[in-house]
Amino acid sequence: MTLFGSRLSPFVEKVARALSLKGLPFRAVDLKSPLDLRRWNRVTGKMPVLEIDGERVWDSTFILRRLDALRPEPPLFAADAATAAAQRLLEDWSDEALYWYVMALRWTPRNAAATTAQITQAAPAVLRPLLAPIISRQIGRMPRVQGLGRLPYEVLVREVEERFDDLVVVLGPHPFFYAERPSAADLAVYGQLHCGCSGPTPDFAARVAARPTLAAFVRRVEAAAP
Repeated sequence: MTLFGSRLSPFVEKVARALSLKGLPFRAVDLKSPLDLRRWNRVTGKMPVLEIDGERVWDSTFILRRLDALRPEPPLFAADAATAAAQRLLEDWSDEALYWYVMALRWTPRNAAATTAQITQAAPAVLRPLLAPIISRQIGRMPRVQGLGRLPYEVLVREVEERFDDLVVVLGPHPFFYAERPSAADLAVYGQLHCGCSGPTPDFAARVAARPTLAAFVRRVEAAAP
């Protein structure tokens, strides 16, 4: 299997951890240029893409479903229908809502330069000055279009803190969300936390560290799917 995309992406990280959890070896191909996206995925032009026996599967949620069909053990959703439904809802919330809190923090004026530098570091040095304004213009404006990027920085950080507190409540006494072993929900949440703690958003990382329940959750996912 070949996994296309940068592991700076929470969705690529989500798939990489799922592959590791299931014990499926894979080759990782990092993003070198925005042109790679359309070359790998002609349908949506987004990452991740997983190539399985010559077939390319896109979208992290679709990829995880395919992995579950390919190798059922360990399952990515609980056998109990109600628990599995809760896990699917949390996976979707993480991918579609928590993601934008991460993006908004990454592209605030105080973090945008560090975010751009992080994204372009895998590109050839000669291309970085050319890619930086393109990435900043195309990706950096997305949180403002979505809405969270328009919030004052202090308000945005407070909202992130509240979402973290929500996650602590939902996790409760369990080692993983709704269960005793990791599911797609855990991998989705972990992907967003991993991205937010990757460097350019120190306020995000500090808020995770300040919540021992979340910090311990991160360590458990990394131990289960190294």
